[in-house]
Amino acid sequence: MKLQIISIILACMVQMKCNAMETYNGLGTIFQEYSSLDCTKYANDDEVYKSFQFKLDFNSTRRDFSNTYAMKNGNGDIIVLNINKQEYVPPSVFCLTDLQELHVHKTKFHTFDFGLPIGIERLASTLKYLTISDTSIRYLPHQIGRLIYLKTLDLSNTGLTILPKSIGKLSSLTYLNLCDNKLILLPSTIINTLSLQTLILDNNADLRSIQALNGHSSLKFLQADNCQIERIPRNLPQLINLYMSNNSLTDLPNIHTLGNKINKKKLFFFDNNSIRYLSPHIRQVNNLNFLNLNYNKLYILPLDIYEVSTLQTLYIQNNDFGDEDLQEMVARFNLTHPKLKLCYASKKSC
Repeated sequence: MKLQIISIILACMVQMKCNAMETYNGLGTIFQEYSSLDCTKYANDDEVYKSFQFKLDFNSTRRDFSNTYAMKNGNGDIIVLNINKQEYVPPSVFCLTDLQELHVHKTKFHTFDFGLPIGIERLASTLKYLTISDTSIRYLPHQIGRLIYLKTLDLSNTGLTILPKSIGKLSSLTYLNLCDNKLILLPSTIINTLSLQTLILDNNADLRSIQALNGHSSLKFLQADNCQIERIPRNLPQLINLYMSNNSLTDLPNIHTLGNKINKKKLFFFDNNSIRYLSPHIRQVNNLNFLNLNYNKLYILPLDIYEVSTLQTLYIQNNDFGDEDLQEMVARFNLTHPKLKLCYASKKSC
């Protein structure tokens, strides 16, 4: 009886080992295909598609990112590819001849080091939009800098820890979303992304500095909520909207250097920080329209703020103002800004 049990156990162990080896060999083949991609074996995009382990919907009349679908141009080439909830991204994706949009959601790249495959450079002459979300990508290869026509790079909830210096070579990039990652800092070369207008950094819990952005000439929209950033950037002449809620700010130096070369209305959000002091330079902010300072540690406002004639909305709830000081500020604003929406004590005051 014991011999039978031992025999059964050994047989199971052998089978498990065989299954594991089959899985390993399968993944090993994928790894090898990523590292030594041979696109010459595909005559056209149809042959590339036939190598995929999943089917594509070519009949979708609308963009539904919850599906796995593709769109073709008049020549039959795949120009848009959306992969959602598949086992892995086939290496042959990088052999598509005219791919302009690649969107990957909840689908793995089977690389040994969990980086974006270097095969991405094969799309350098065509790719304009790249989205990877809810997919593990710890780093980007330096080859990402060769995507000179890339306009949108959206990497959300990927576990990304670092950006390569080559990010600065993305000369056509206008939109960069890096939210819900594990970034600690930004590379100094990001200032070279001369077309970049929108940067989203929300929910990078260990990000303490964005000083690499200082002097960026084209950035208009910066969103960096729920990080640990200690200082606001400076010398962003085209900035219009700035969202820095729930960070570690204690003051706002050089705030007047934000958006100083553009006359559009400015919207600044600094709520849920530890700001104790508001710089007198606030009056020099060009066309400041909206300012949120809720949930900070302010105990006084500089007289200069009453000279900001463009200010239409001001939130100063839940700070450290004394009752008398607060009432005095309200009375002064009633004189200088009779149409101001001022939220200072409770929701009833708004």
